[in-house]
Amino acid sequence: MMRNFSIGKMAKICNVSIQALRYYDKIDLIKPAIRNPETNYRYYVIQQVFQINIVKYLQYAKLSIEDIRQVLNLKGDALANALTQQSRHIDDQIRRLQNSQQLISGQIQQLNDLQQITKHPLSVVYQRHIRERTILQLPTQPVITPLDYPDKETSQLDRLLIENGTIGNLQYGFSFPLRPYQSVTDIHYQAMLTQVFTPQPPELKAYLGKIPEGNYLCIFFYWNRQQYFNHYQKLQRAFRHRSPASSGVVYEISSVNDYGYHDEHNFITELSVKLPEN
Repeated sequence: MMRNFSIGKMAKICNVSIQALRYYDKIDLIKPAIRNPETNYRYYVIQQVFQINIVKYLQYAKLSIEDIRQVLNLKGDALANALTQQSRHIDDQIRRLQNSQQLISGQIQQLNDLQQITKHPLSVVYQRHIRERTILQLPTQPVITPLDYPDKETSQLDRLLIENGTIGNLQYGFSFPLRPYQSVTDIHYQAMLTQVFTPQPPELKAYLGKIPEGNYLCIFFYWNRQQYFNHYQKLQRAFRHRSPASSGVVYEISSVNDYGYHDEHNFITELSVKLPEN
């Protein structure tokens, strides 16, 4: 029975491509065992079938070629340790992919919310039900008002998330007390915040909070510092007429509704304050 195989025959036996075998040969990973000195044709032997299968298995386990080269020379505990390390690496990749999937799902959710928001008249107070949202929040220091440019400060939110293995989204905001302010400069943000969609490590527990579920009075507008206080006053007056409560928390959430960002006026900002439950 034939024991020597051409590259084409070996590729069929091992269910790999001829290109893969040529690549293994080129990088000195698995070379044909026999060379005919007269024709210079090279052949594989039956014992190499399992060698190729081992390489296929390790590649399927997502080891790099260099890692495979090292693993092929390991035995016993060293081999088990190398595979255990690869298993942990795959677990980390799965976690990162799951985080990416959750971030994308969260972004889709935010875009769907924006579609619902923009169905309401621009710059007119409306009521809508808002689901509970998990947020990462930090106190604002020094004082920040709606007239400021807080990009440097809000970048702390992204930094905190990145340091803990994830990333922020394209929506950020602030919270501050609902009061009858006399001017926009009287509005001092108490916290800056961003919504989070992925599980967070214990190190971030102190920074996590909730925007509670409930019915909210809201107003939305395209970001405009000059018109901000006018929009706030509309919301504050509507709340005063609708609710016996004298105070509340205003959430200012700004989002982009597409990725063709040019300047801050592309942001849609919604101010919302939760109505007391009956």
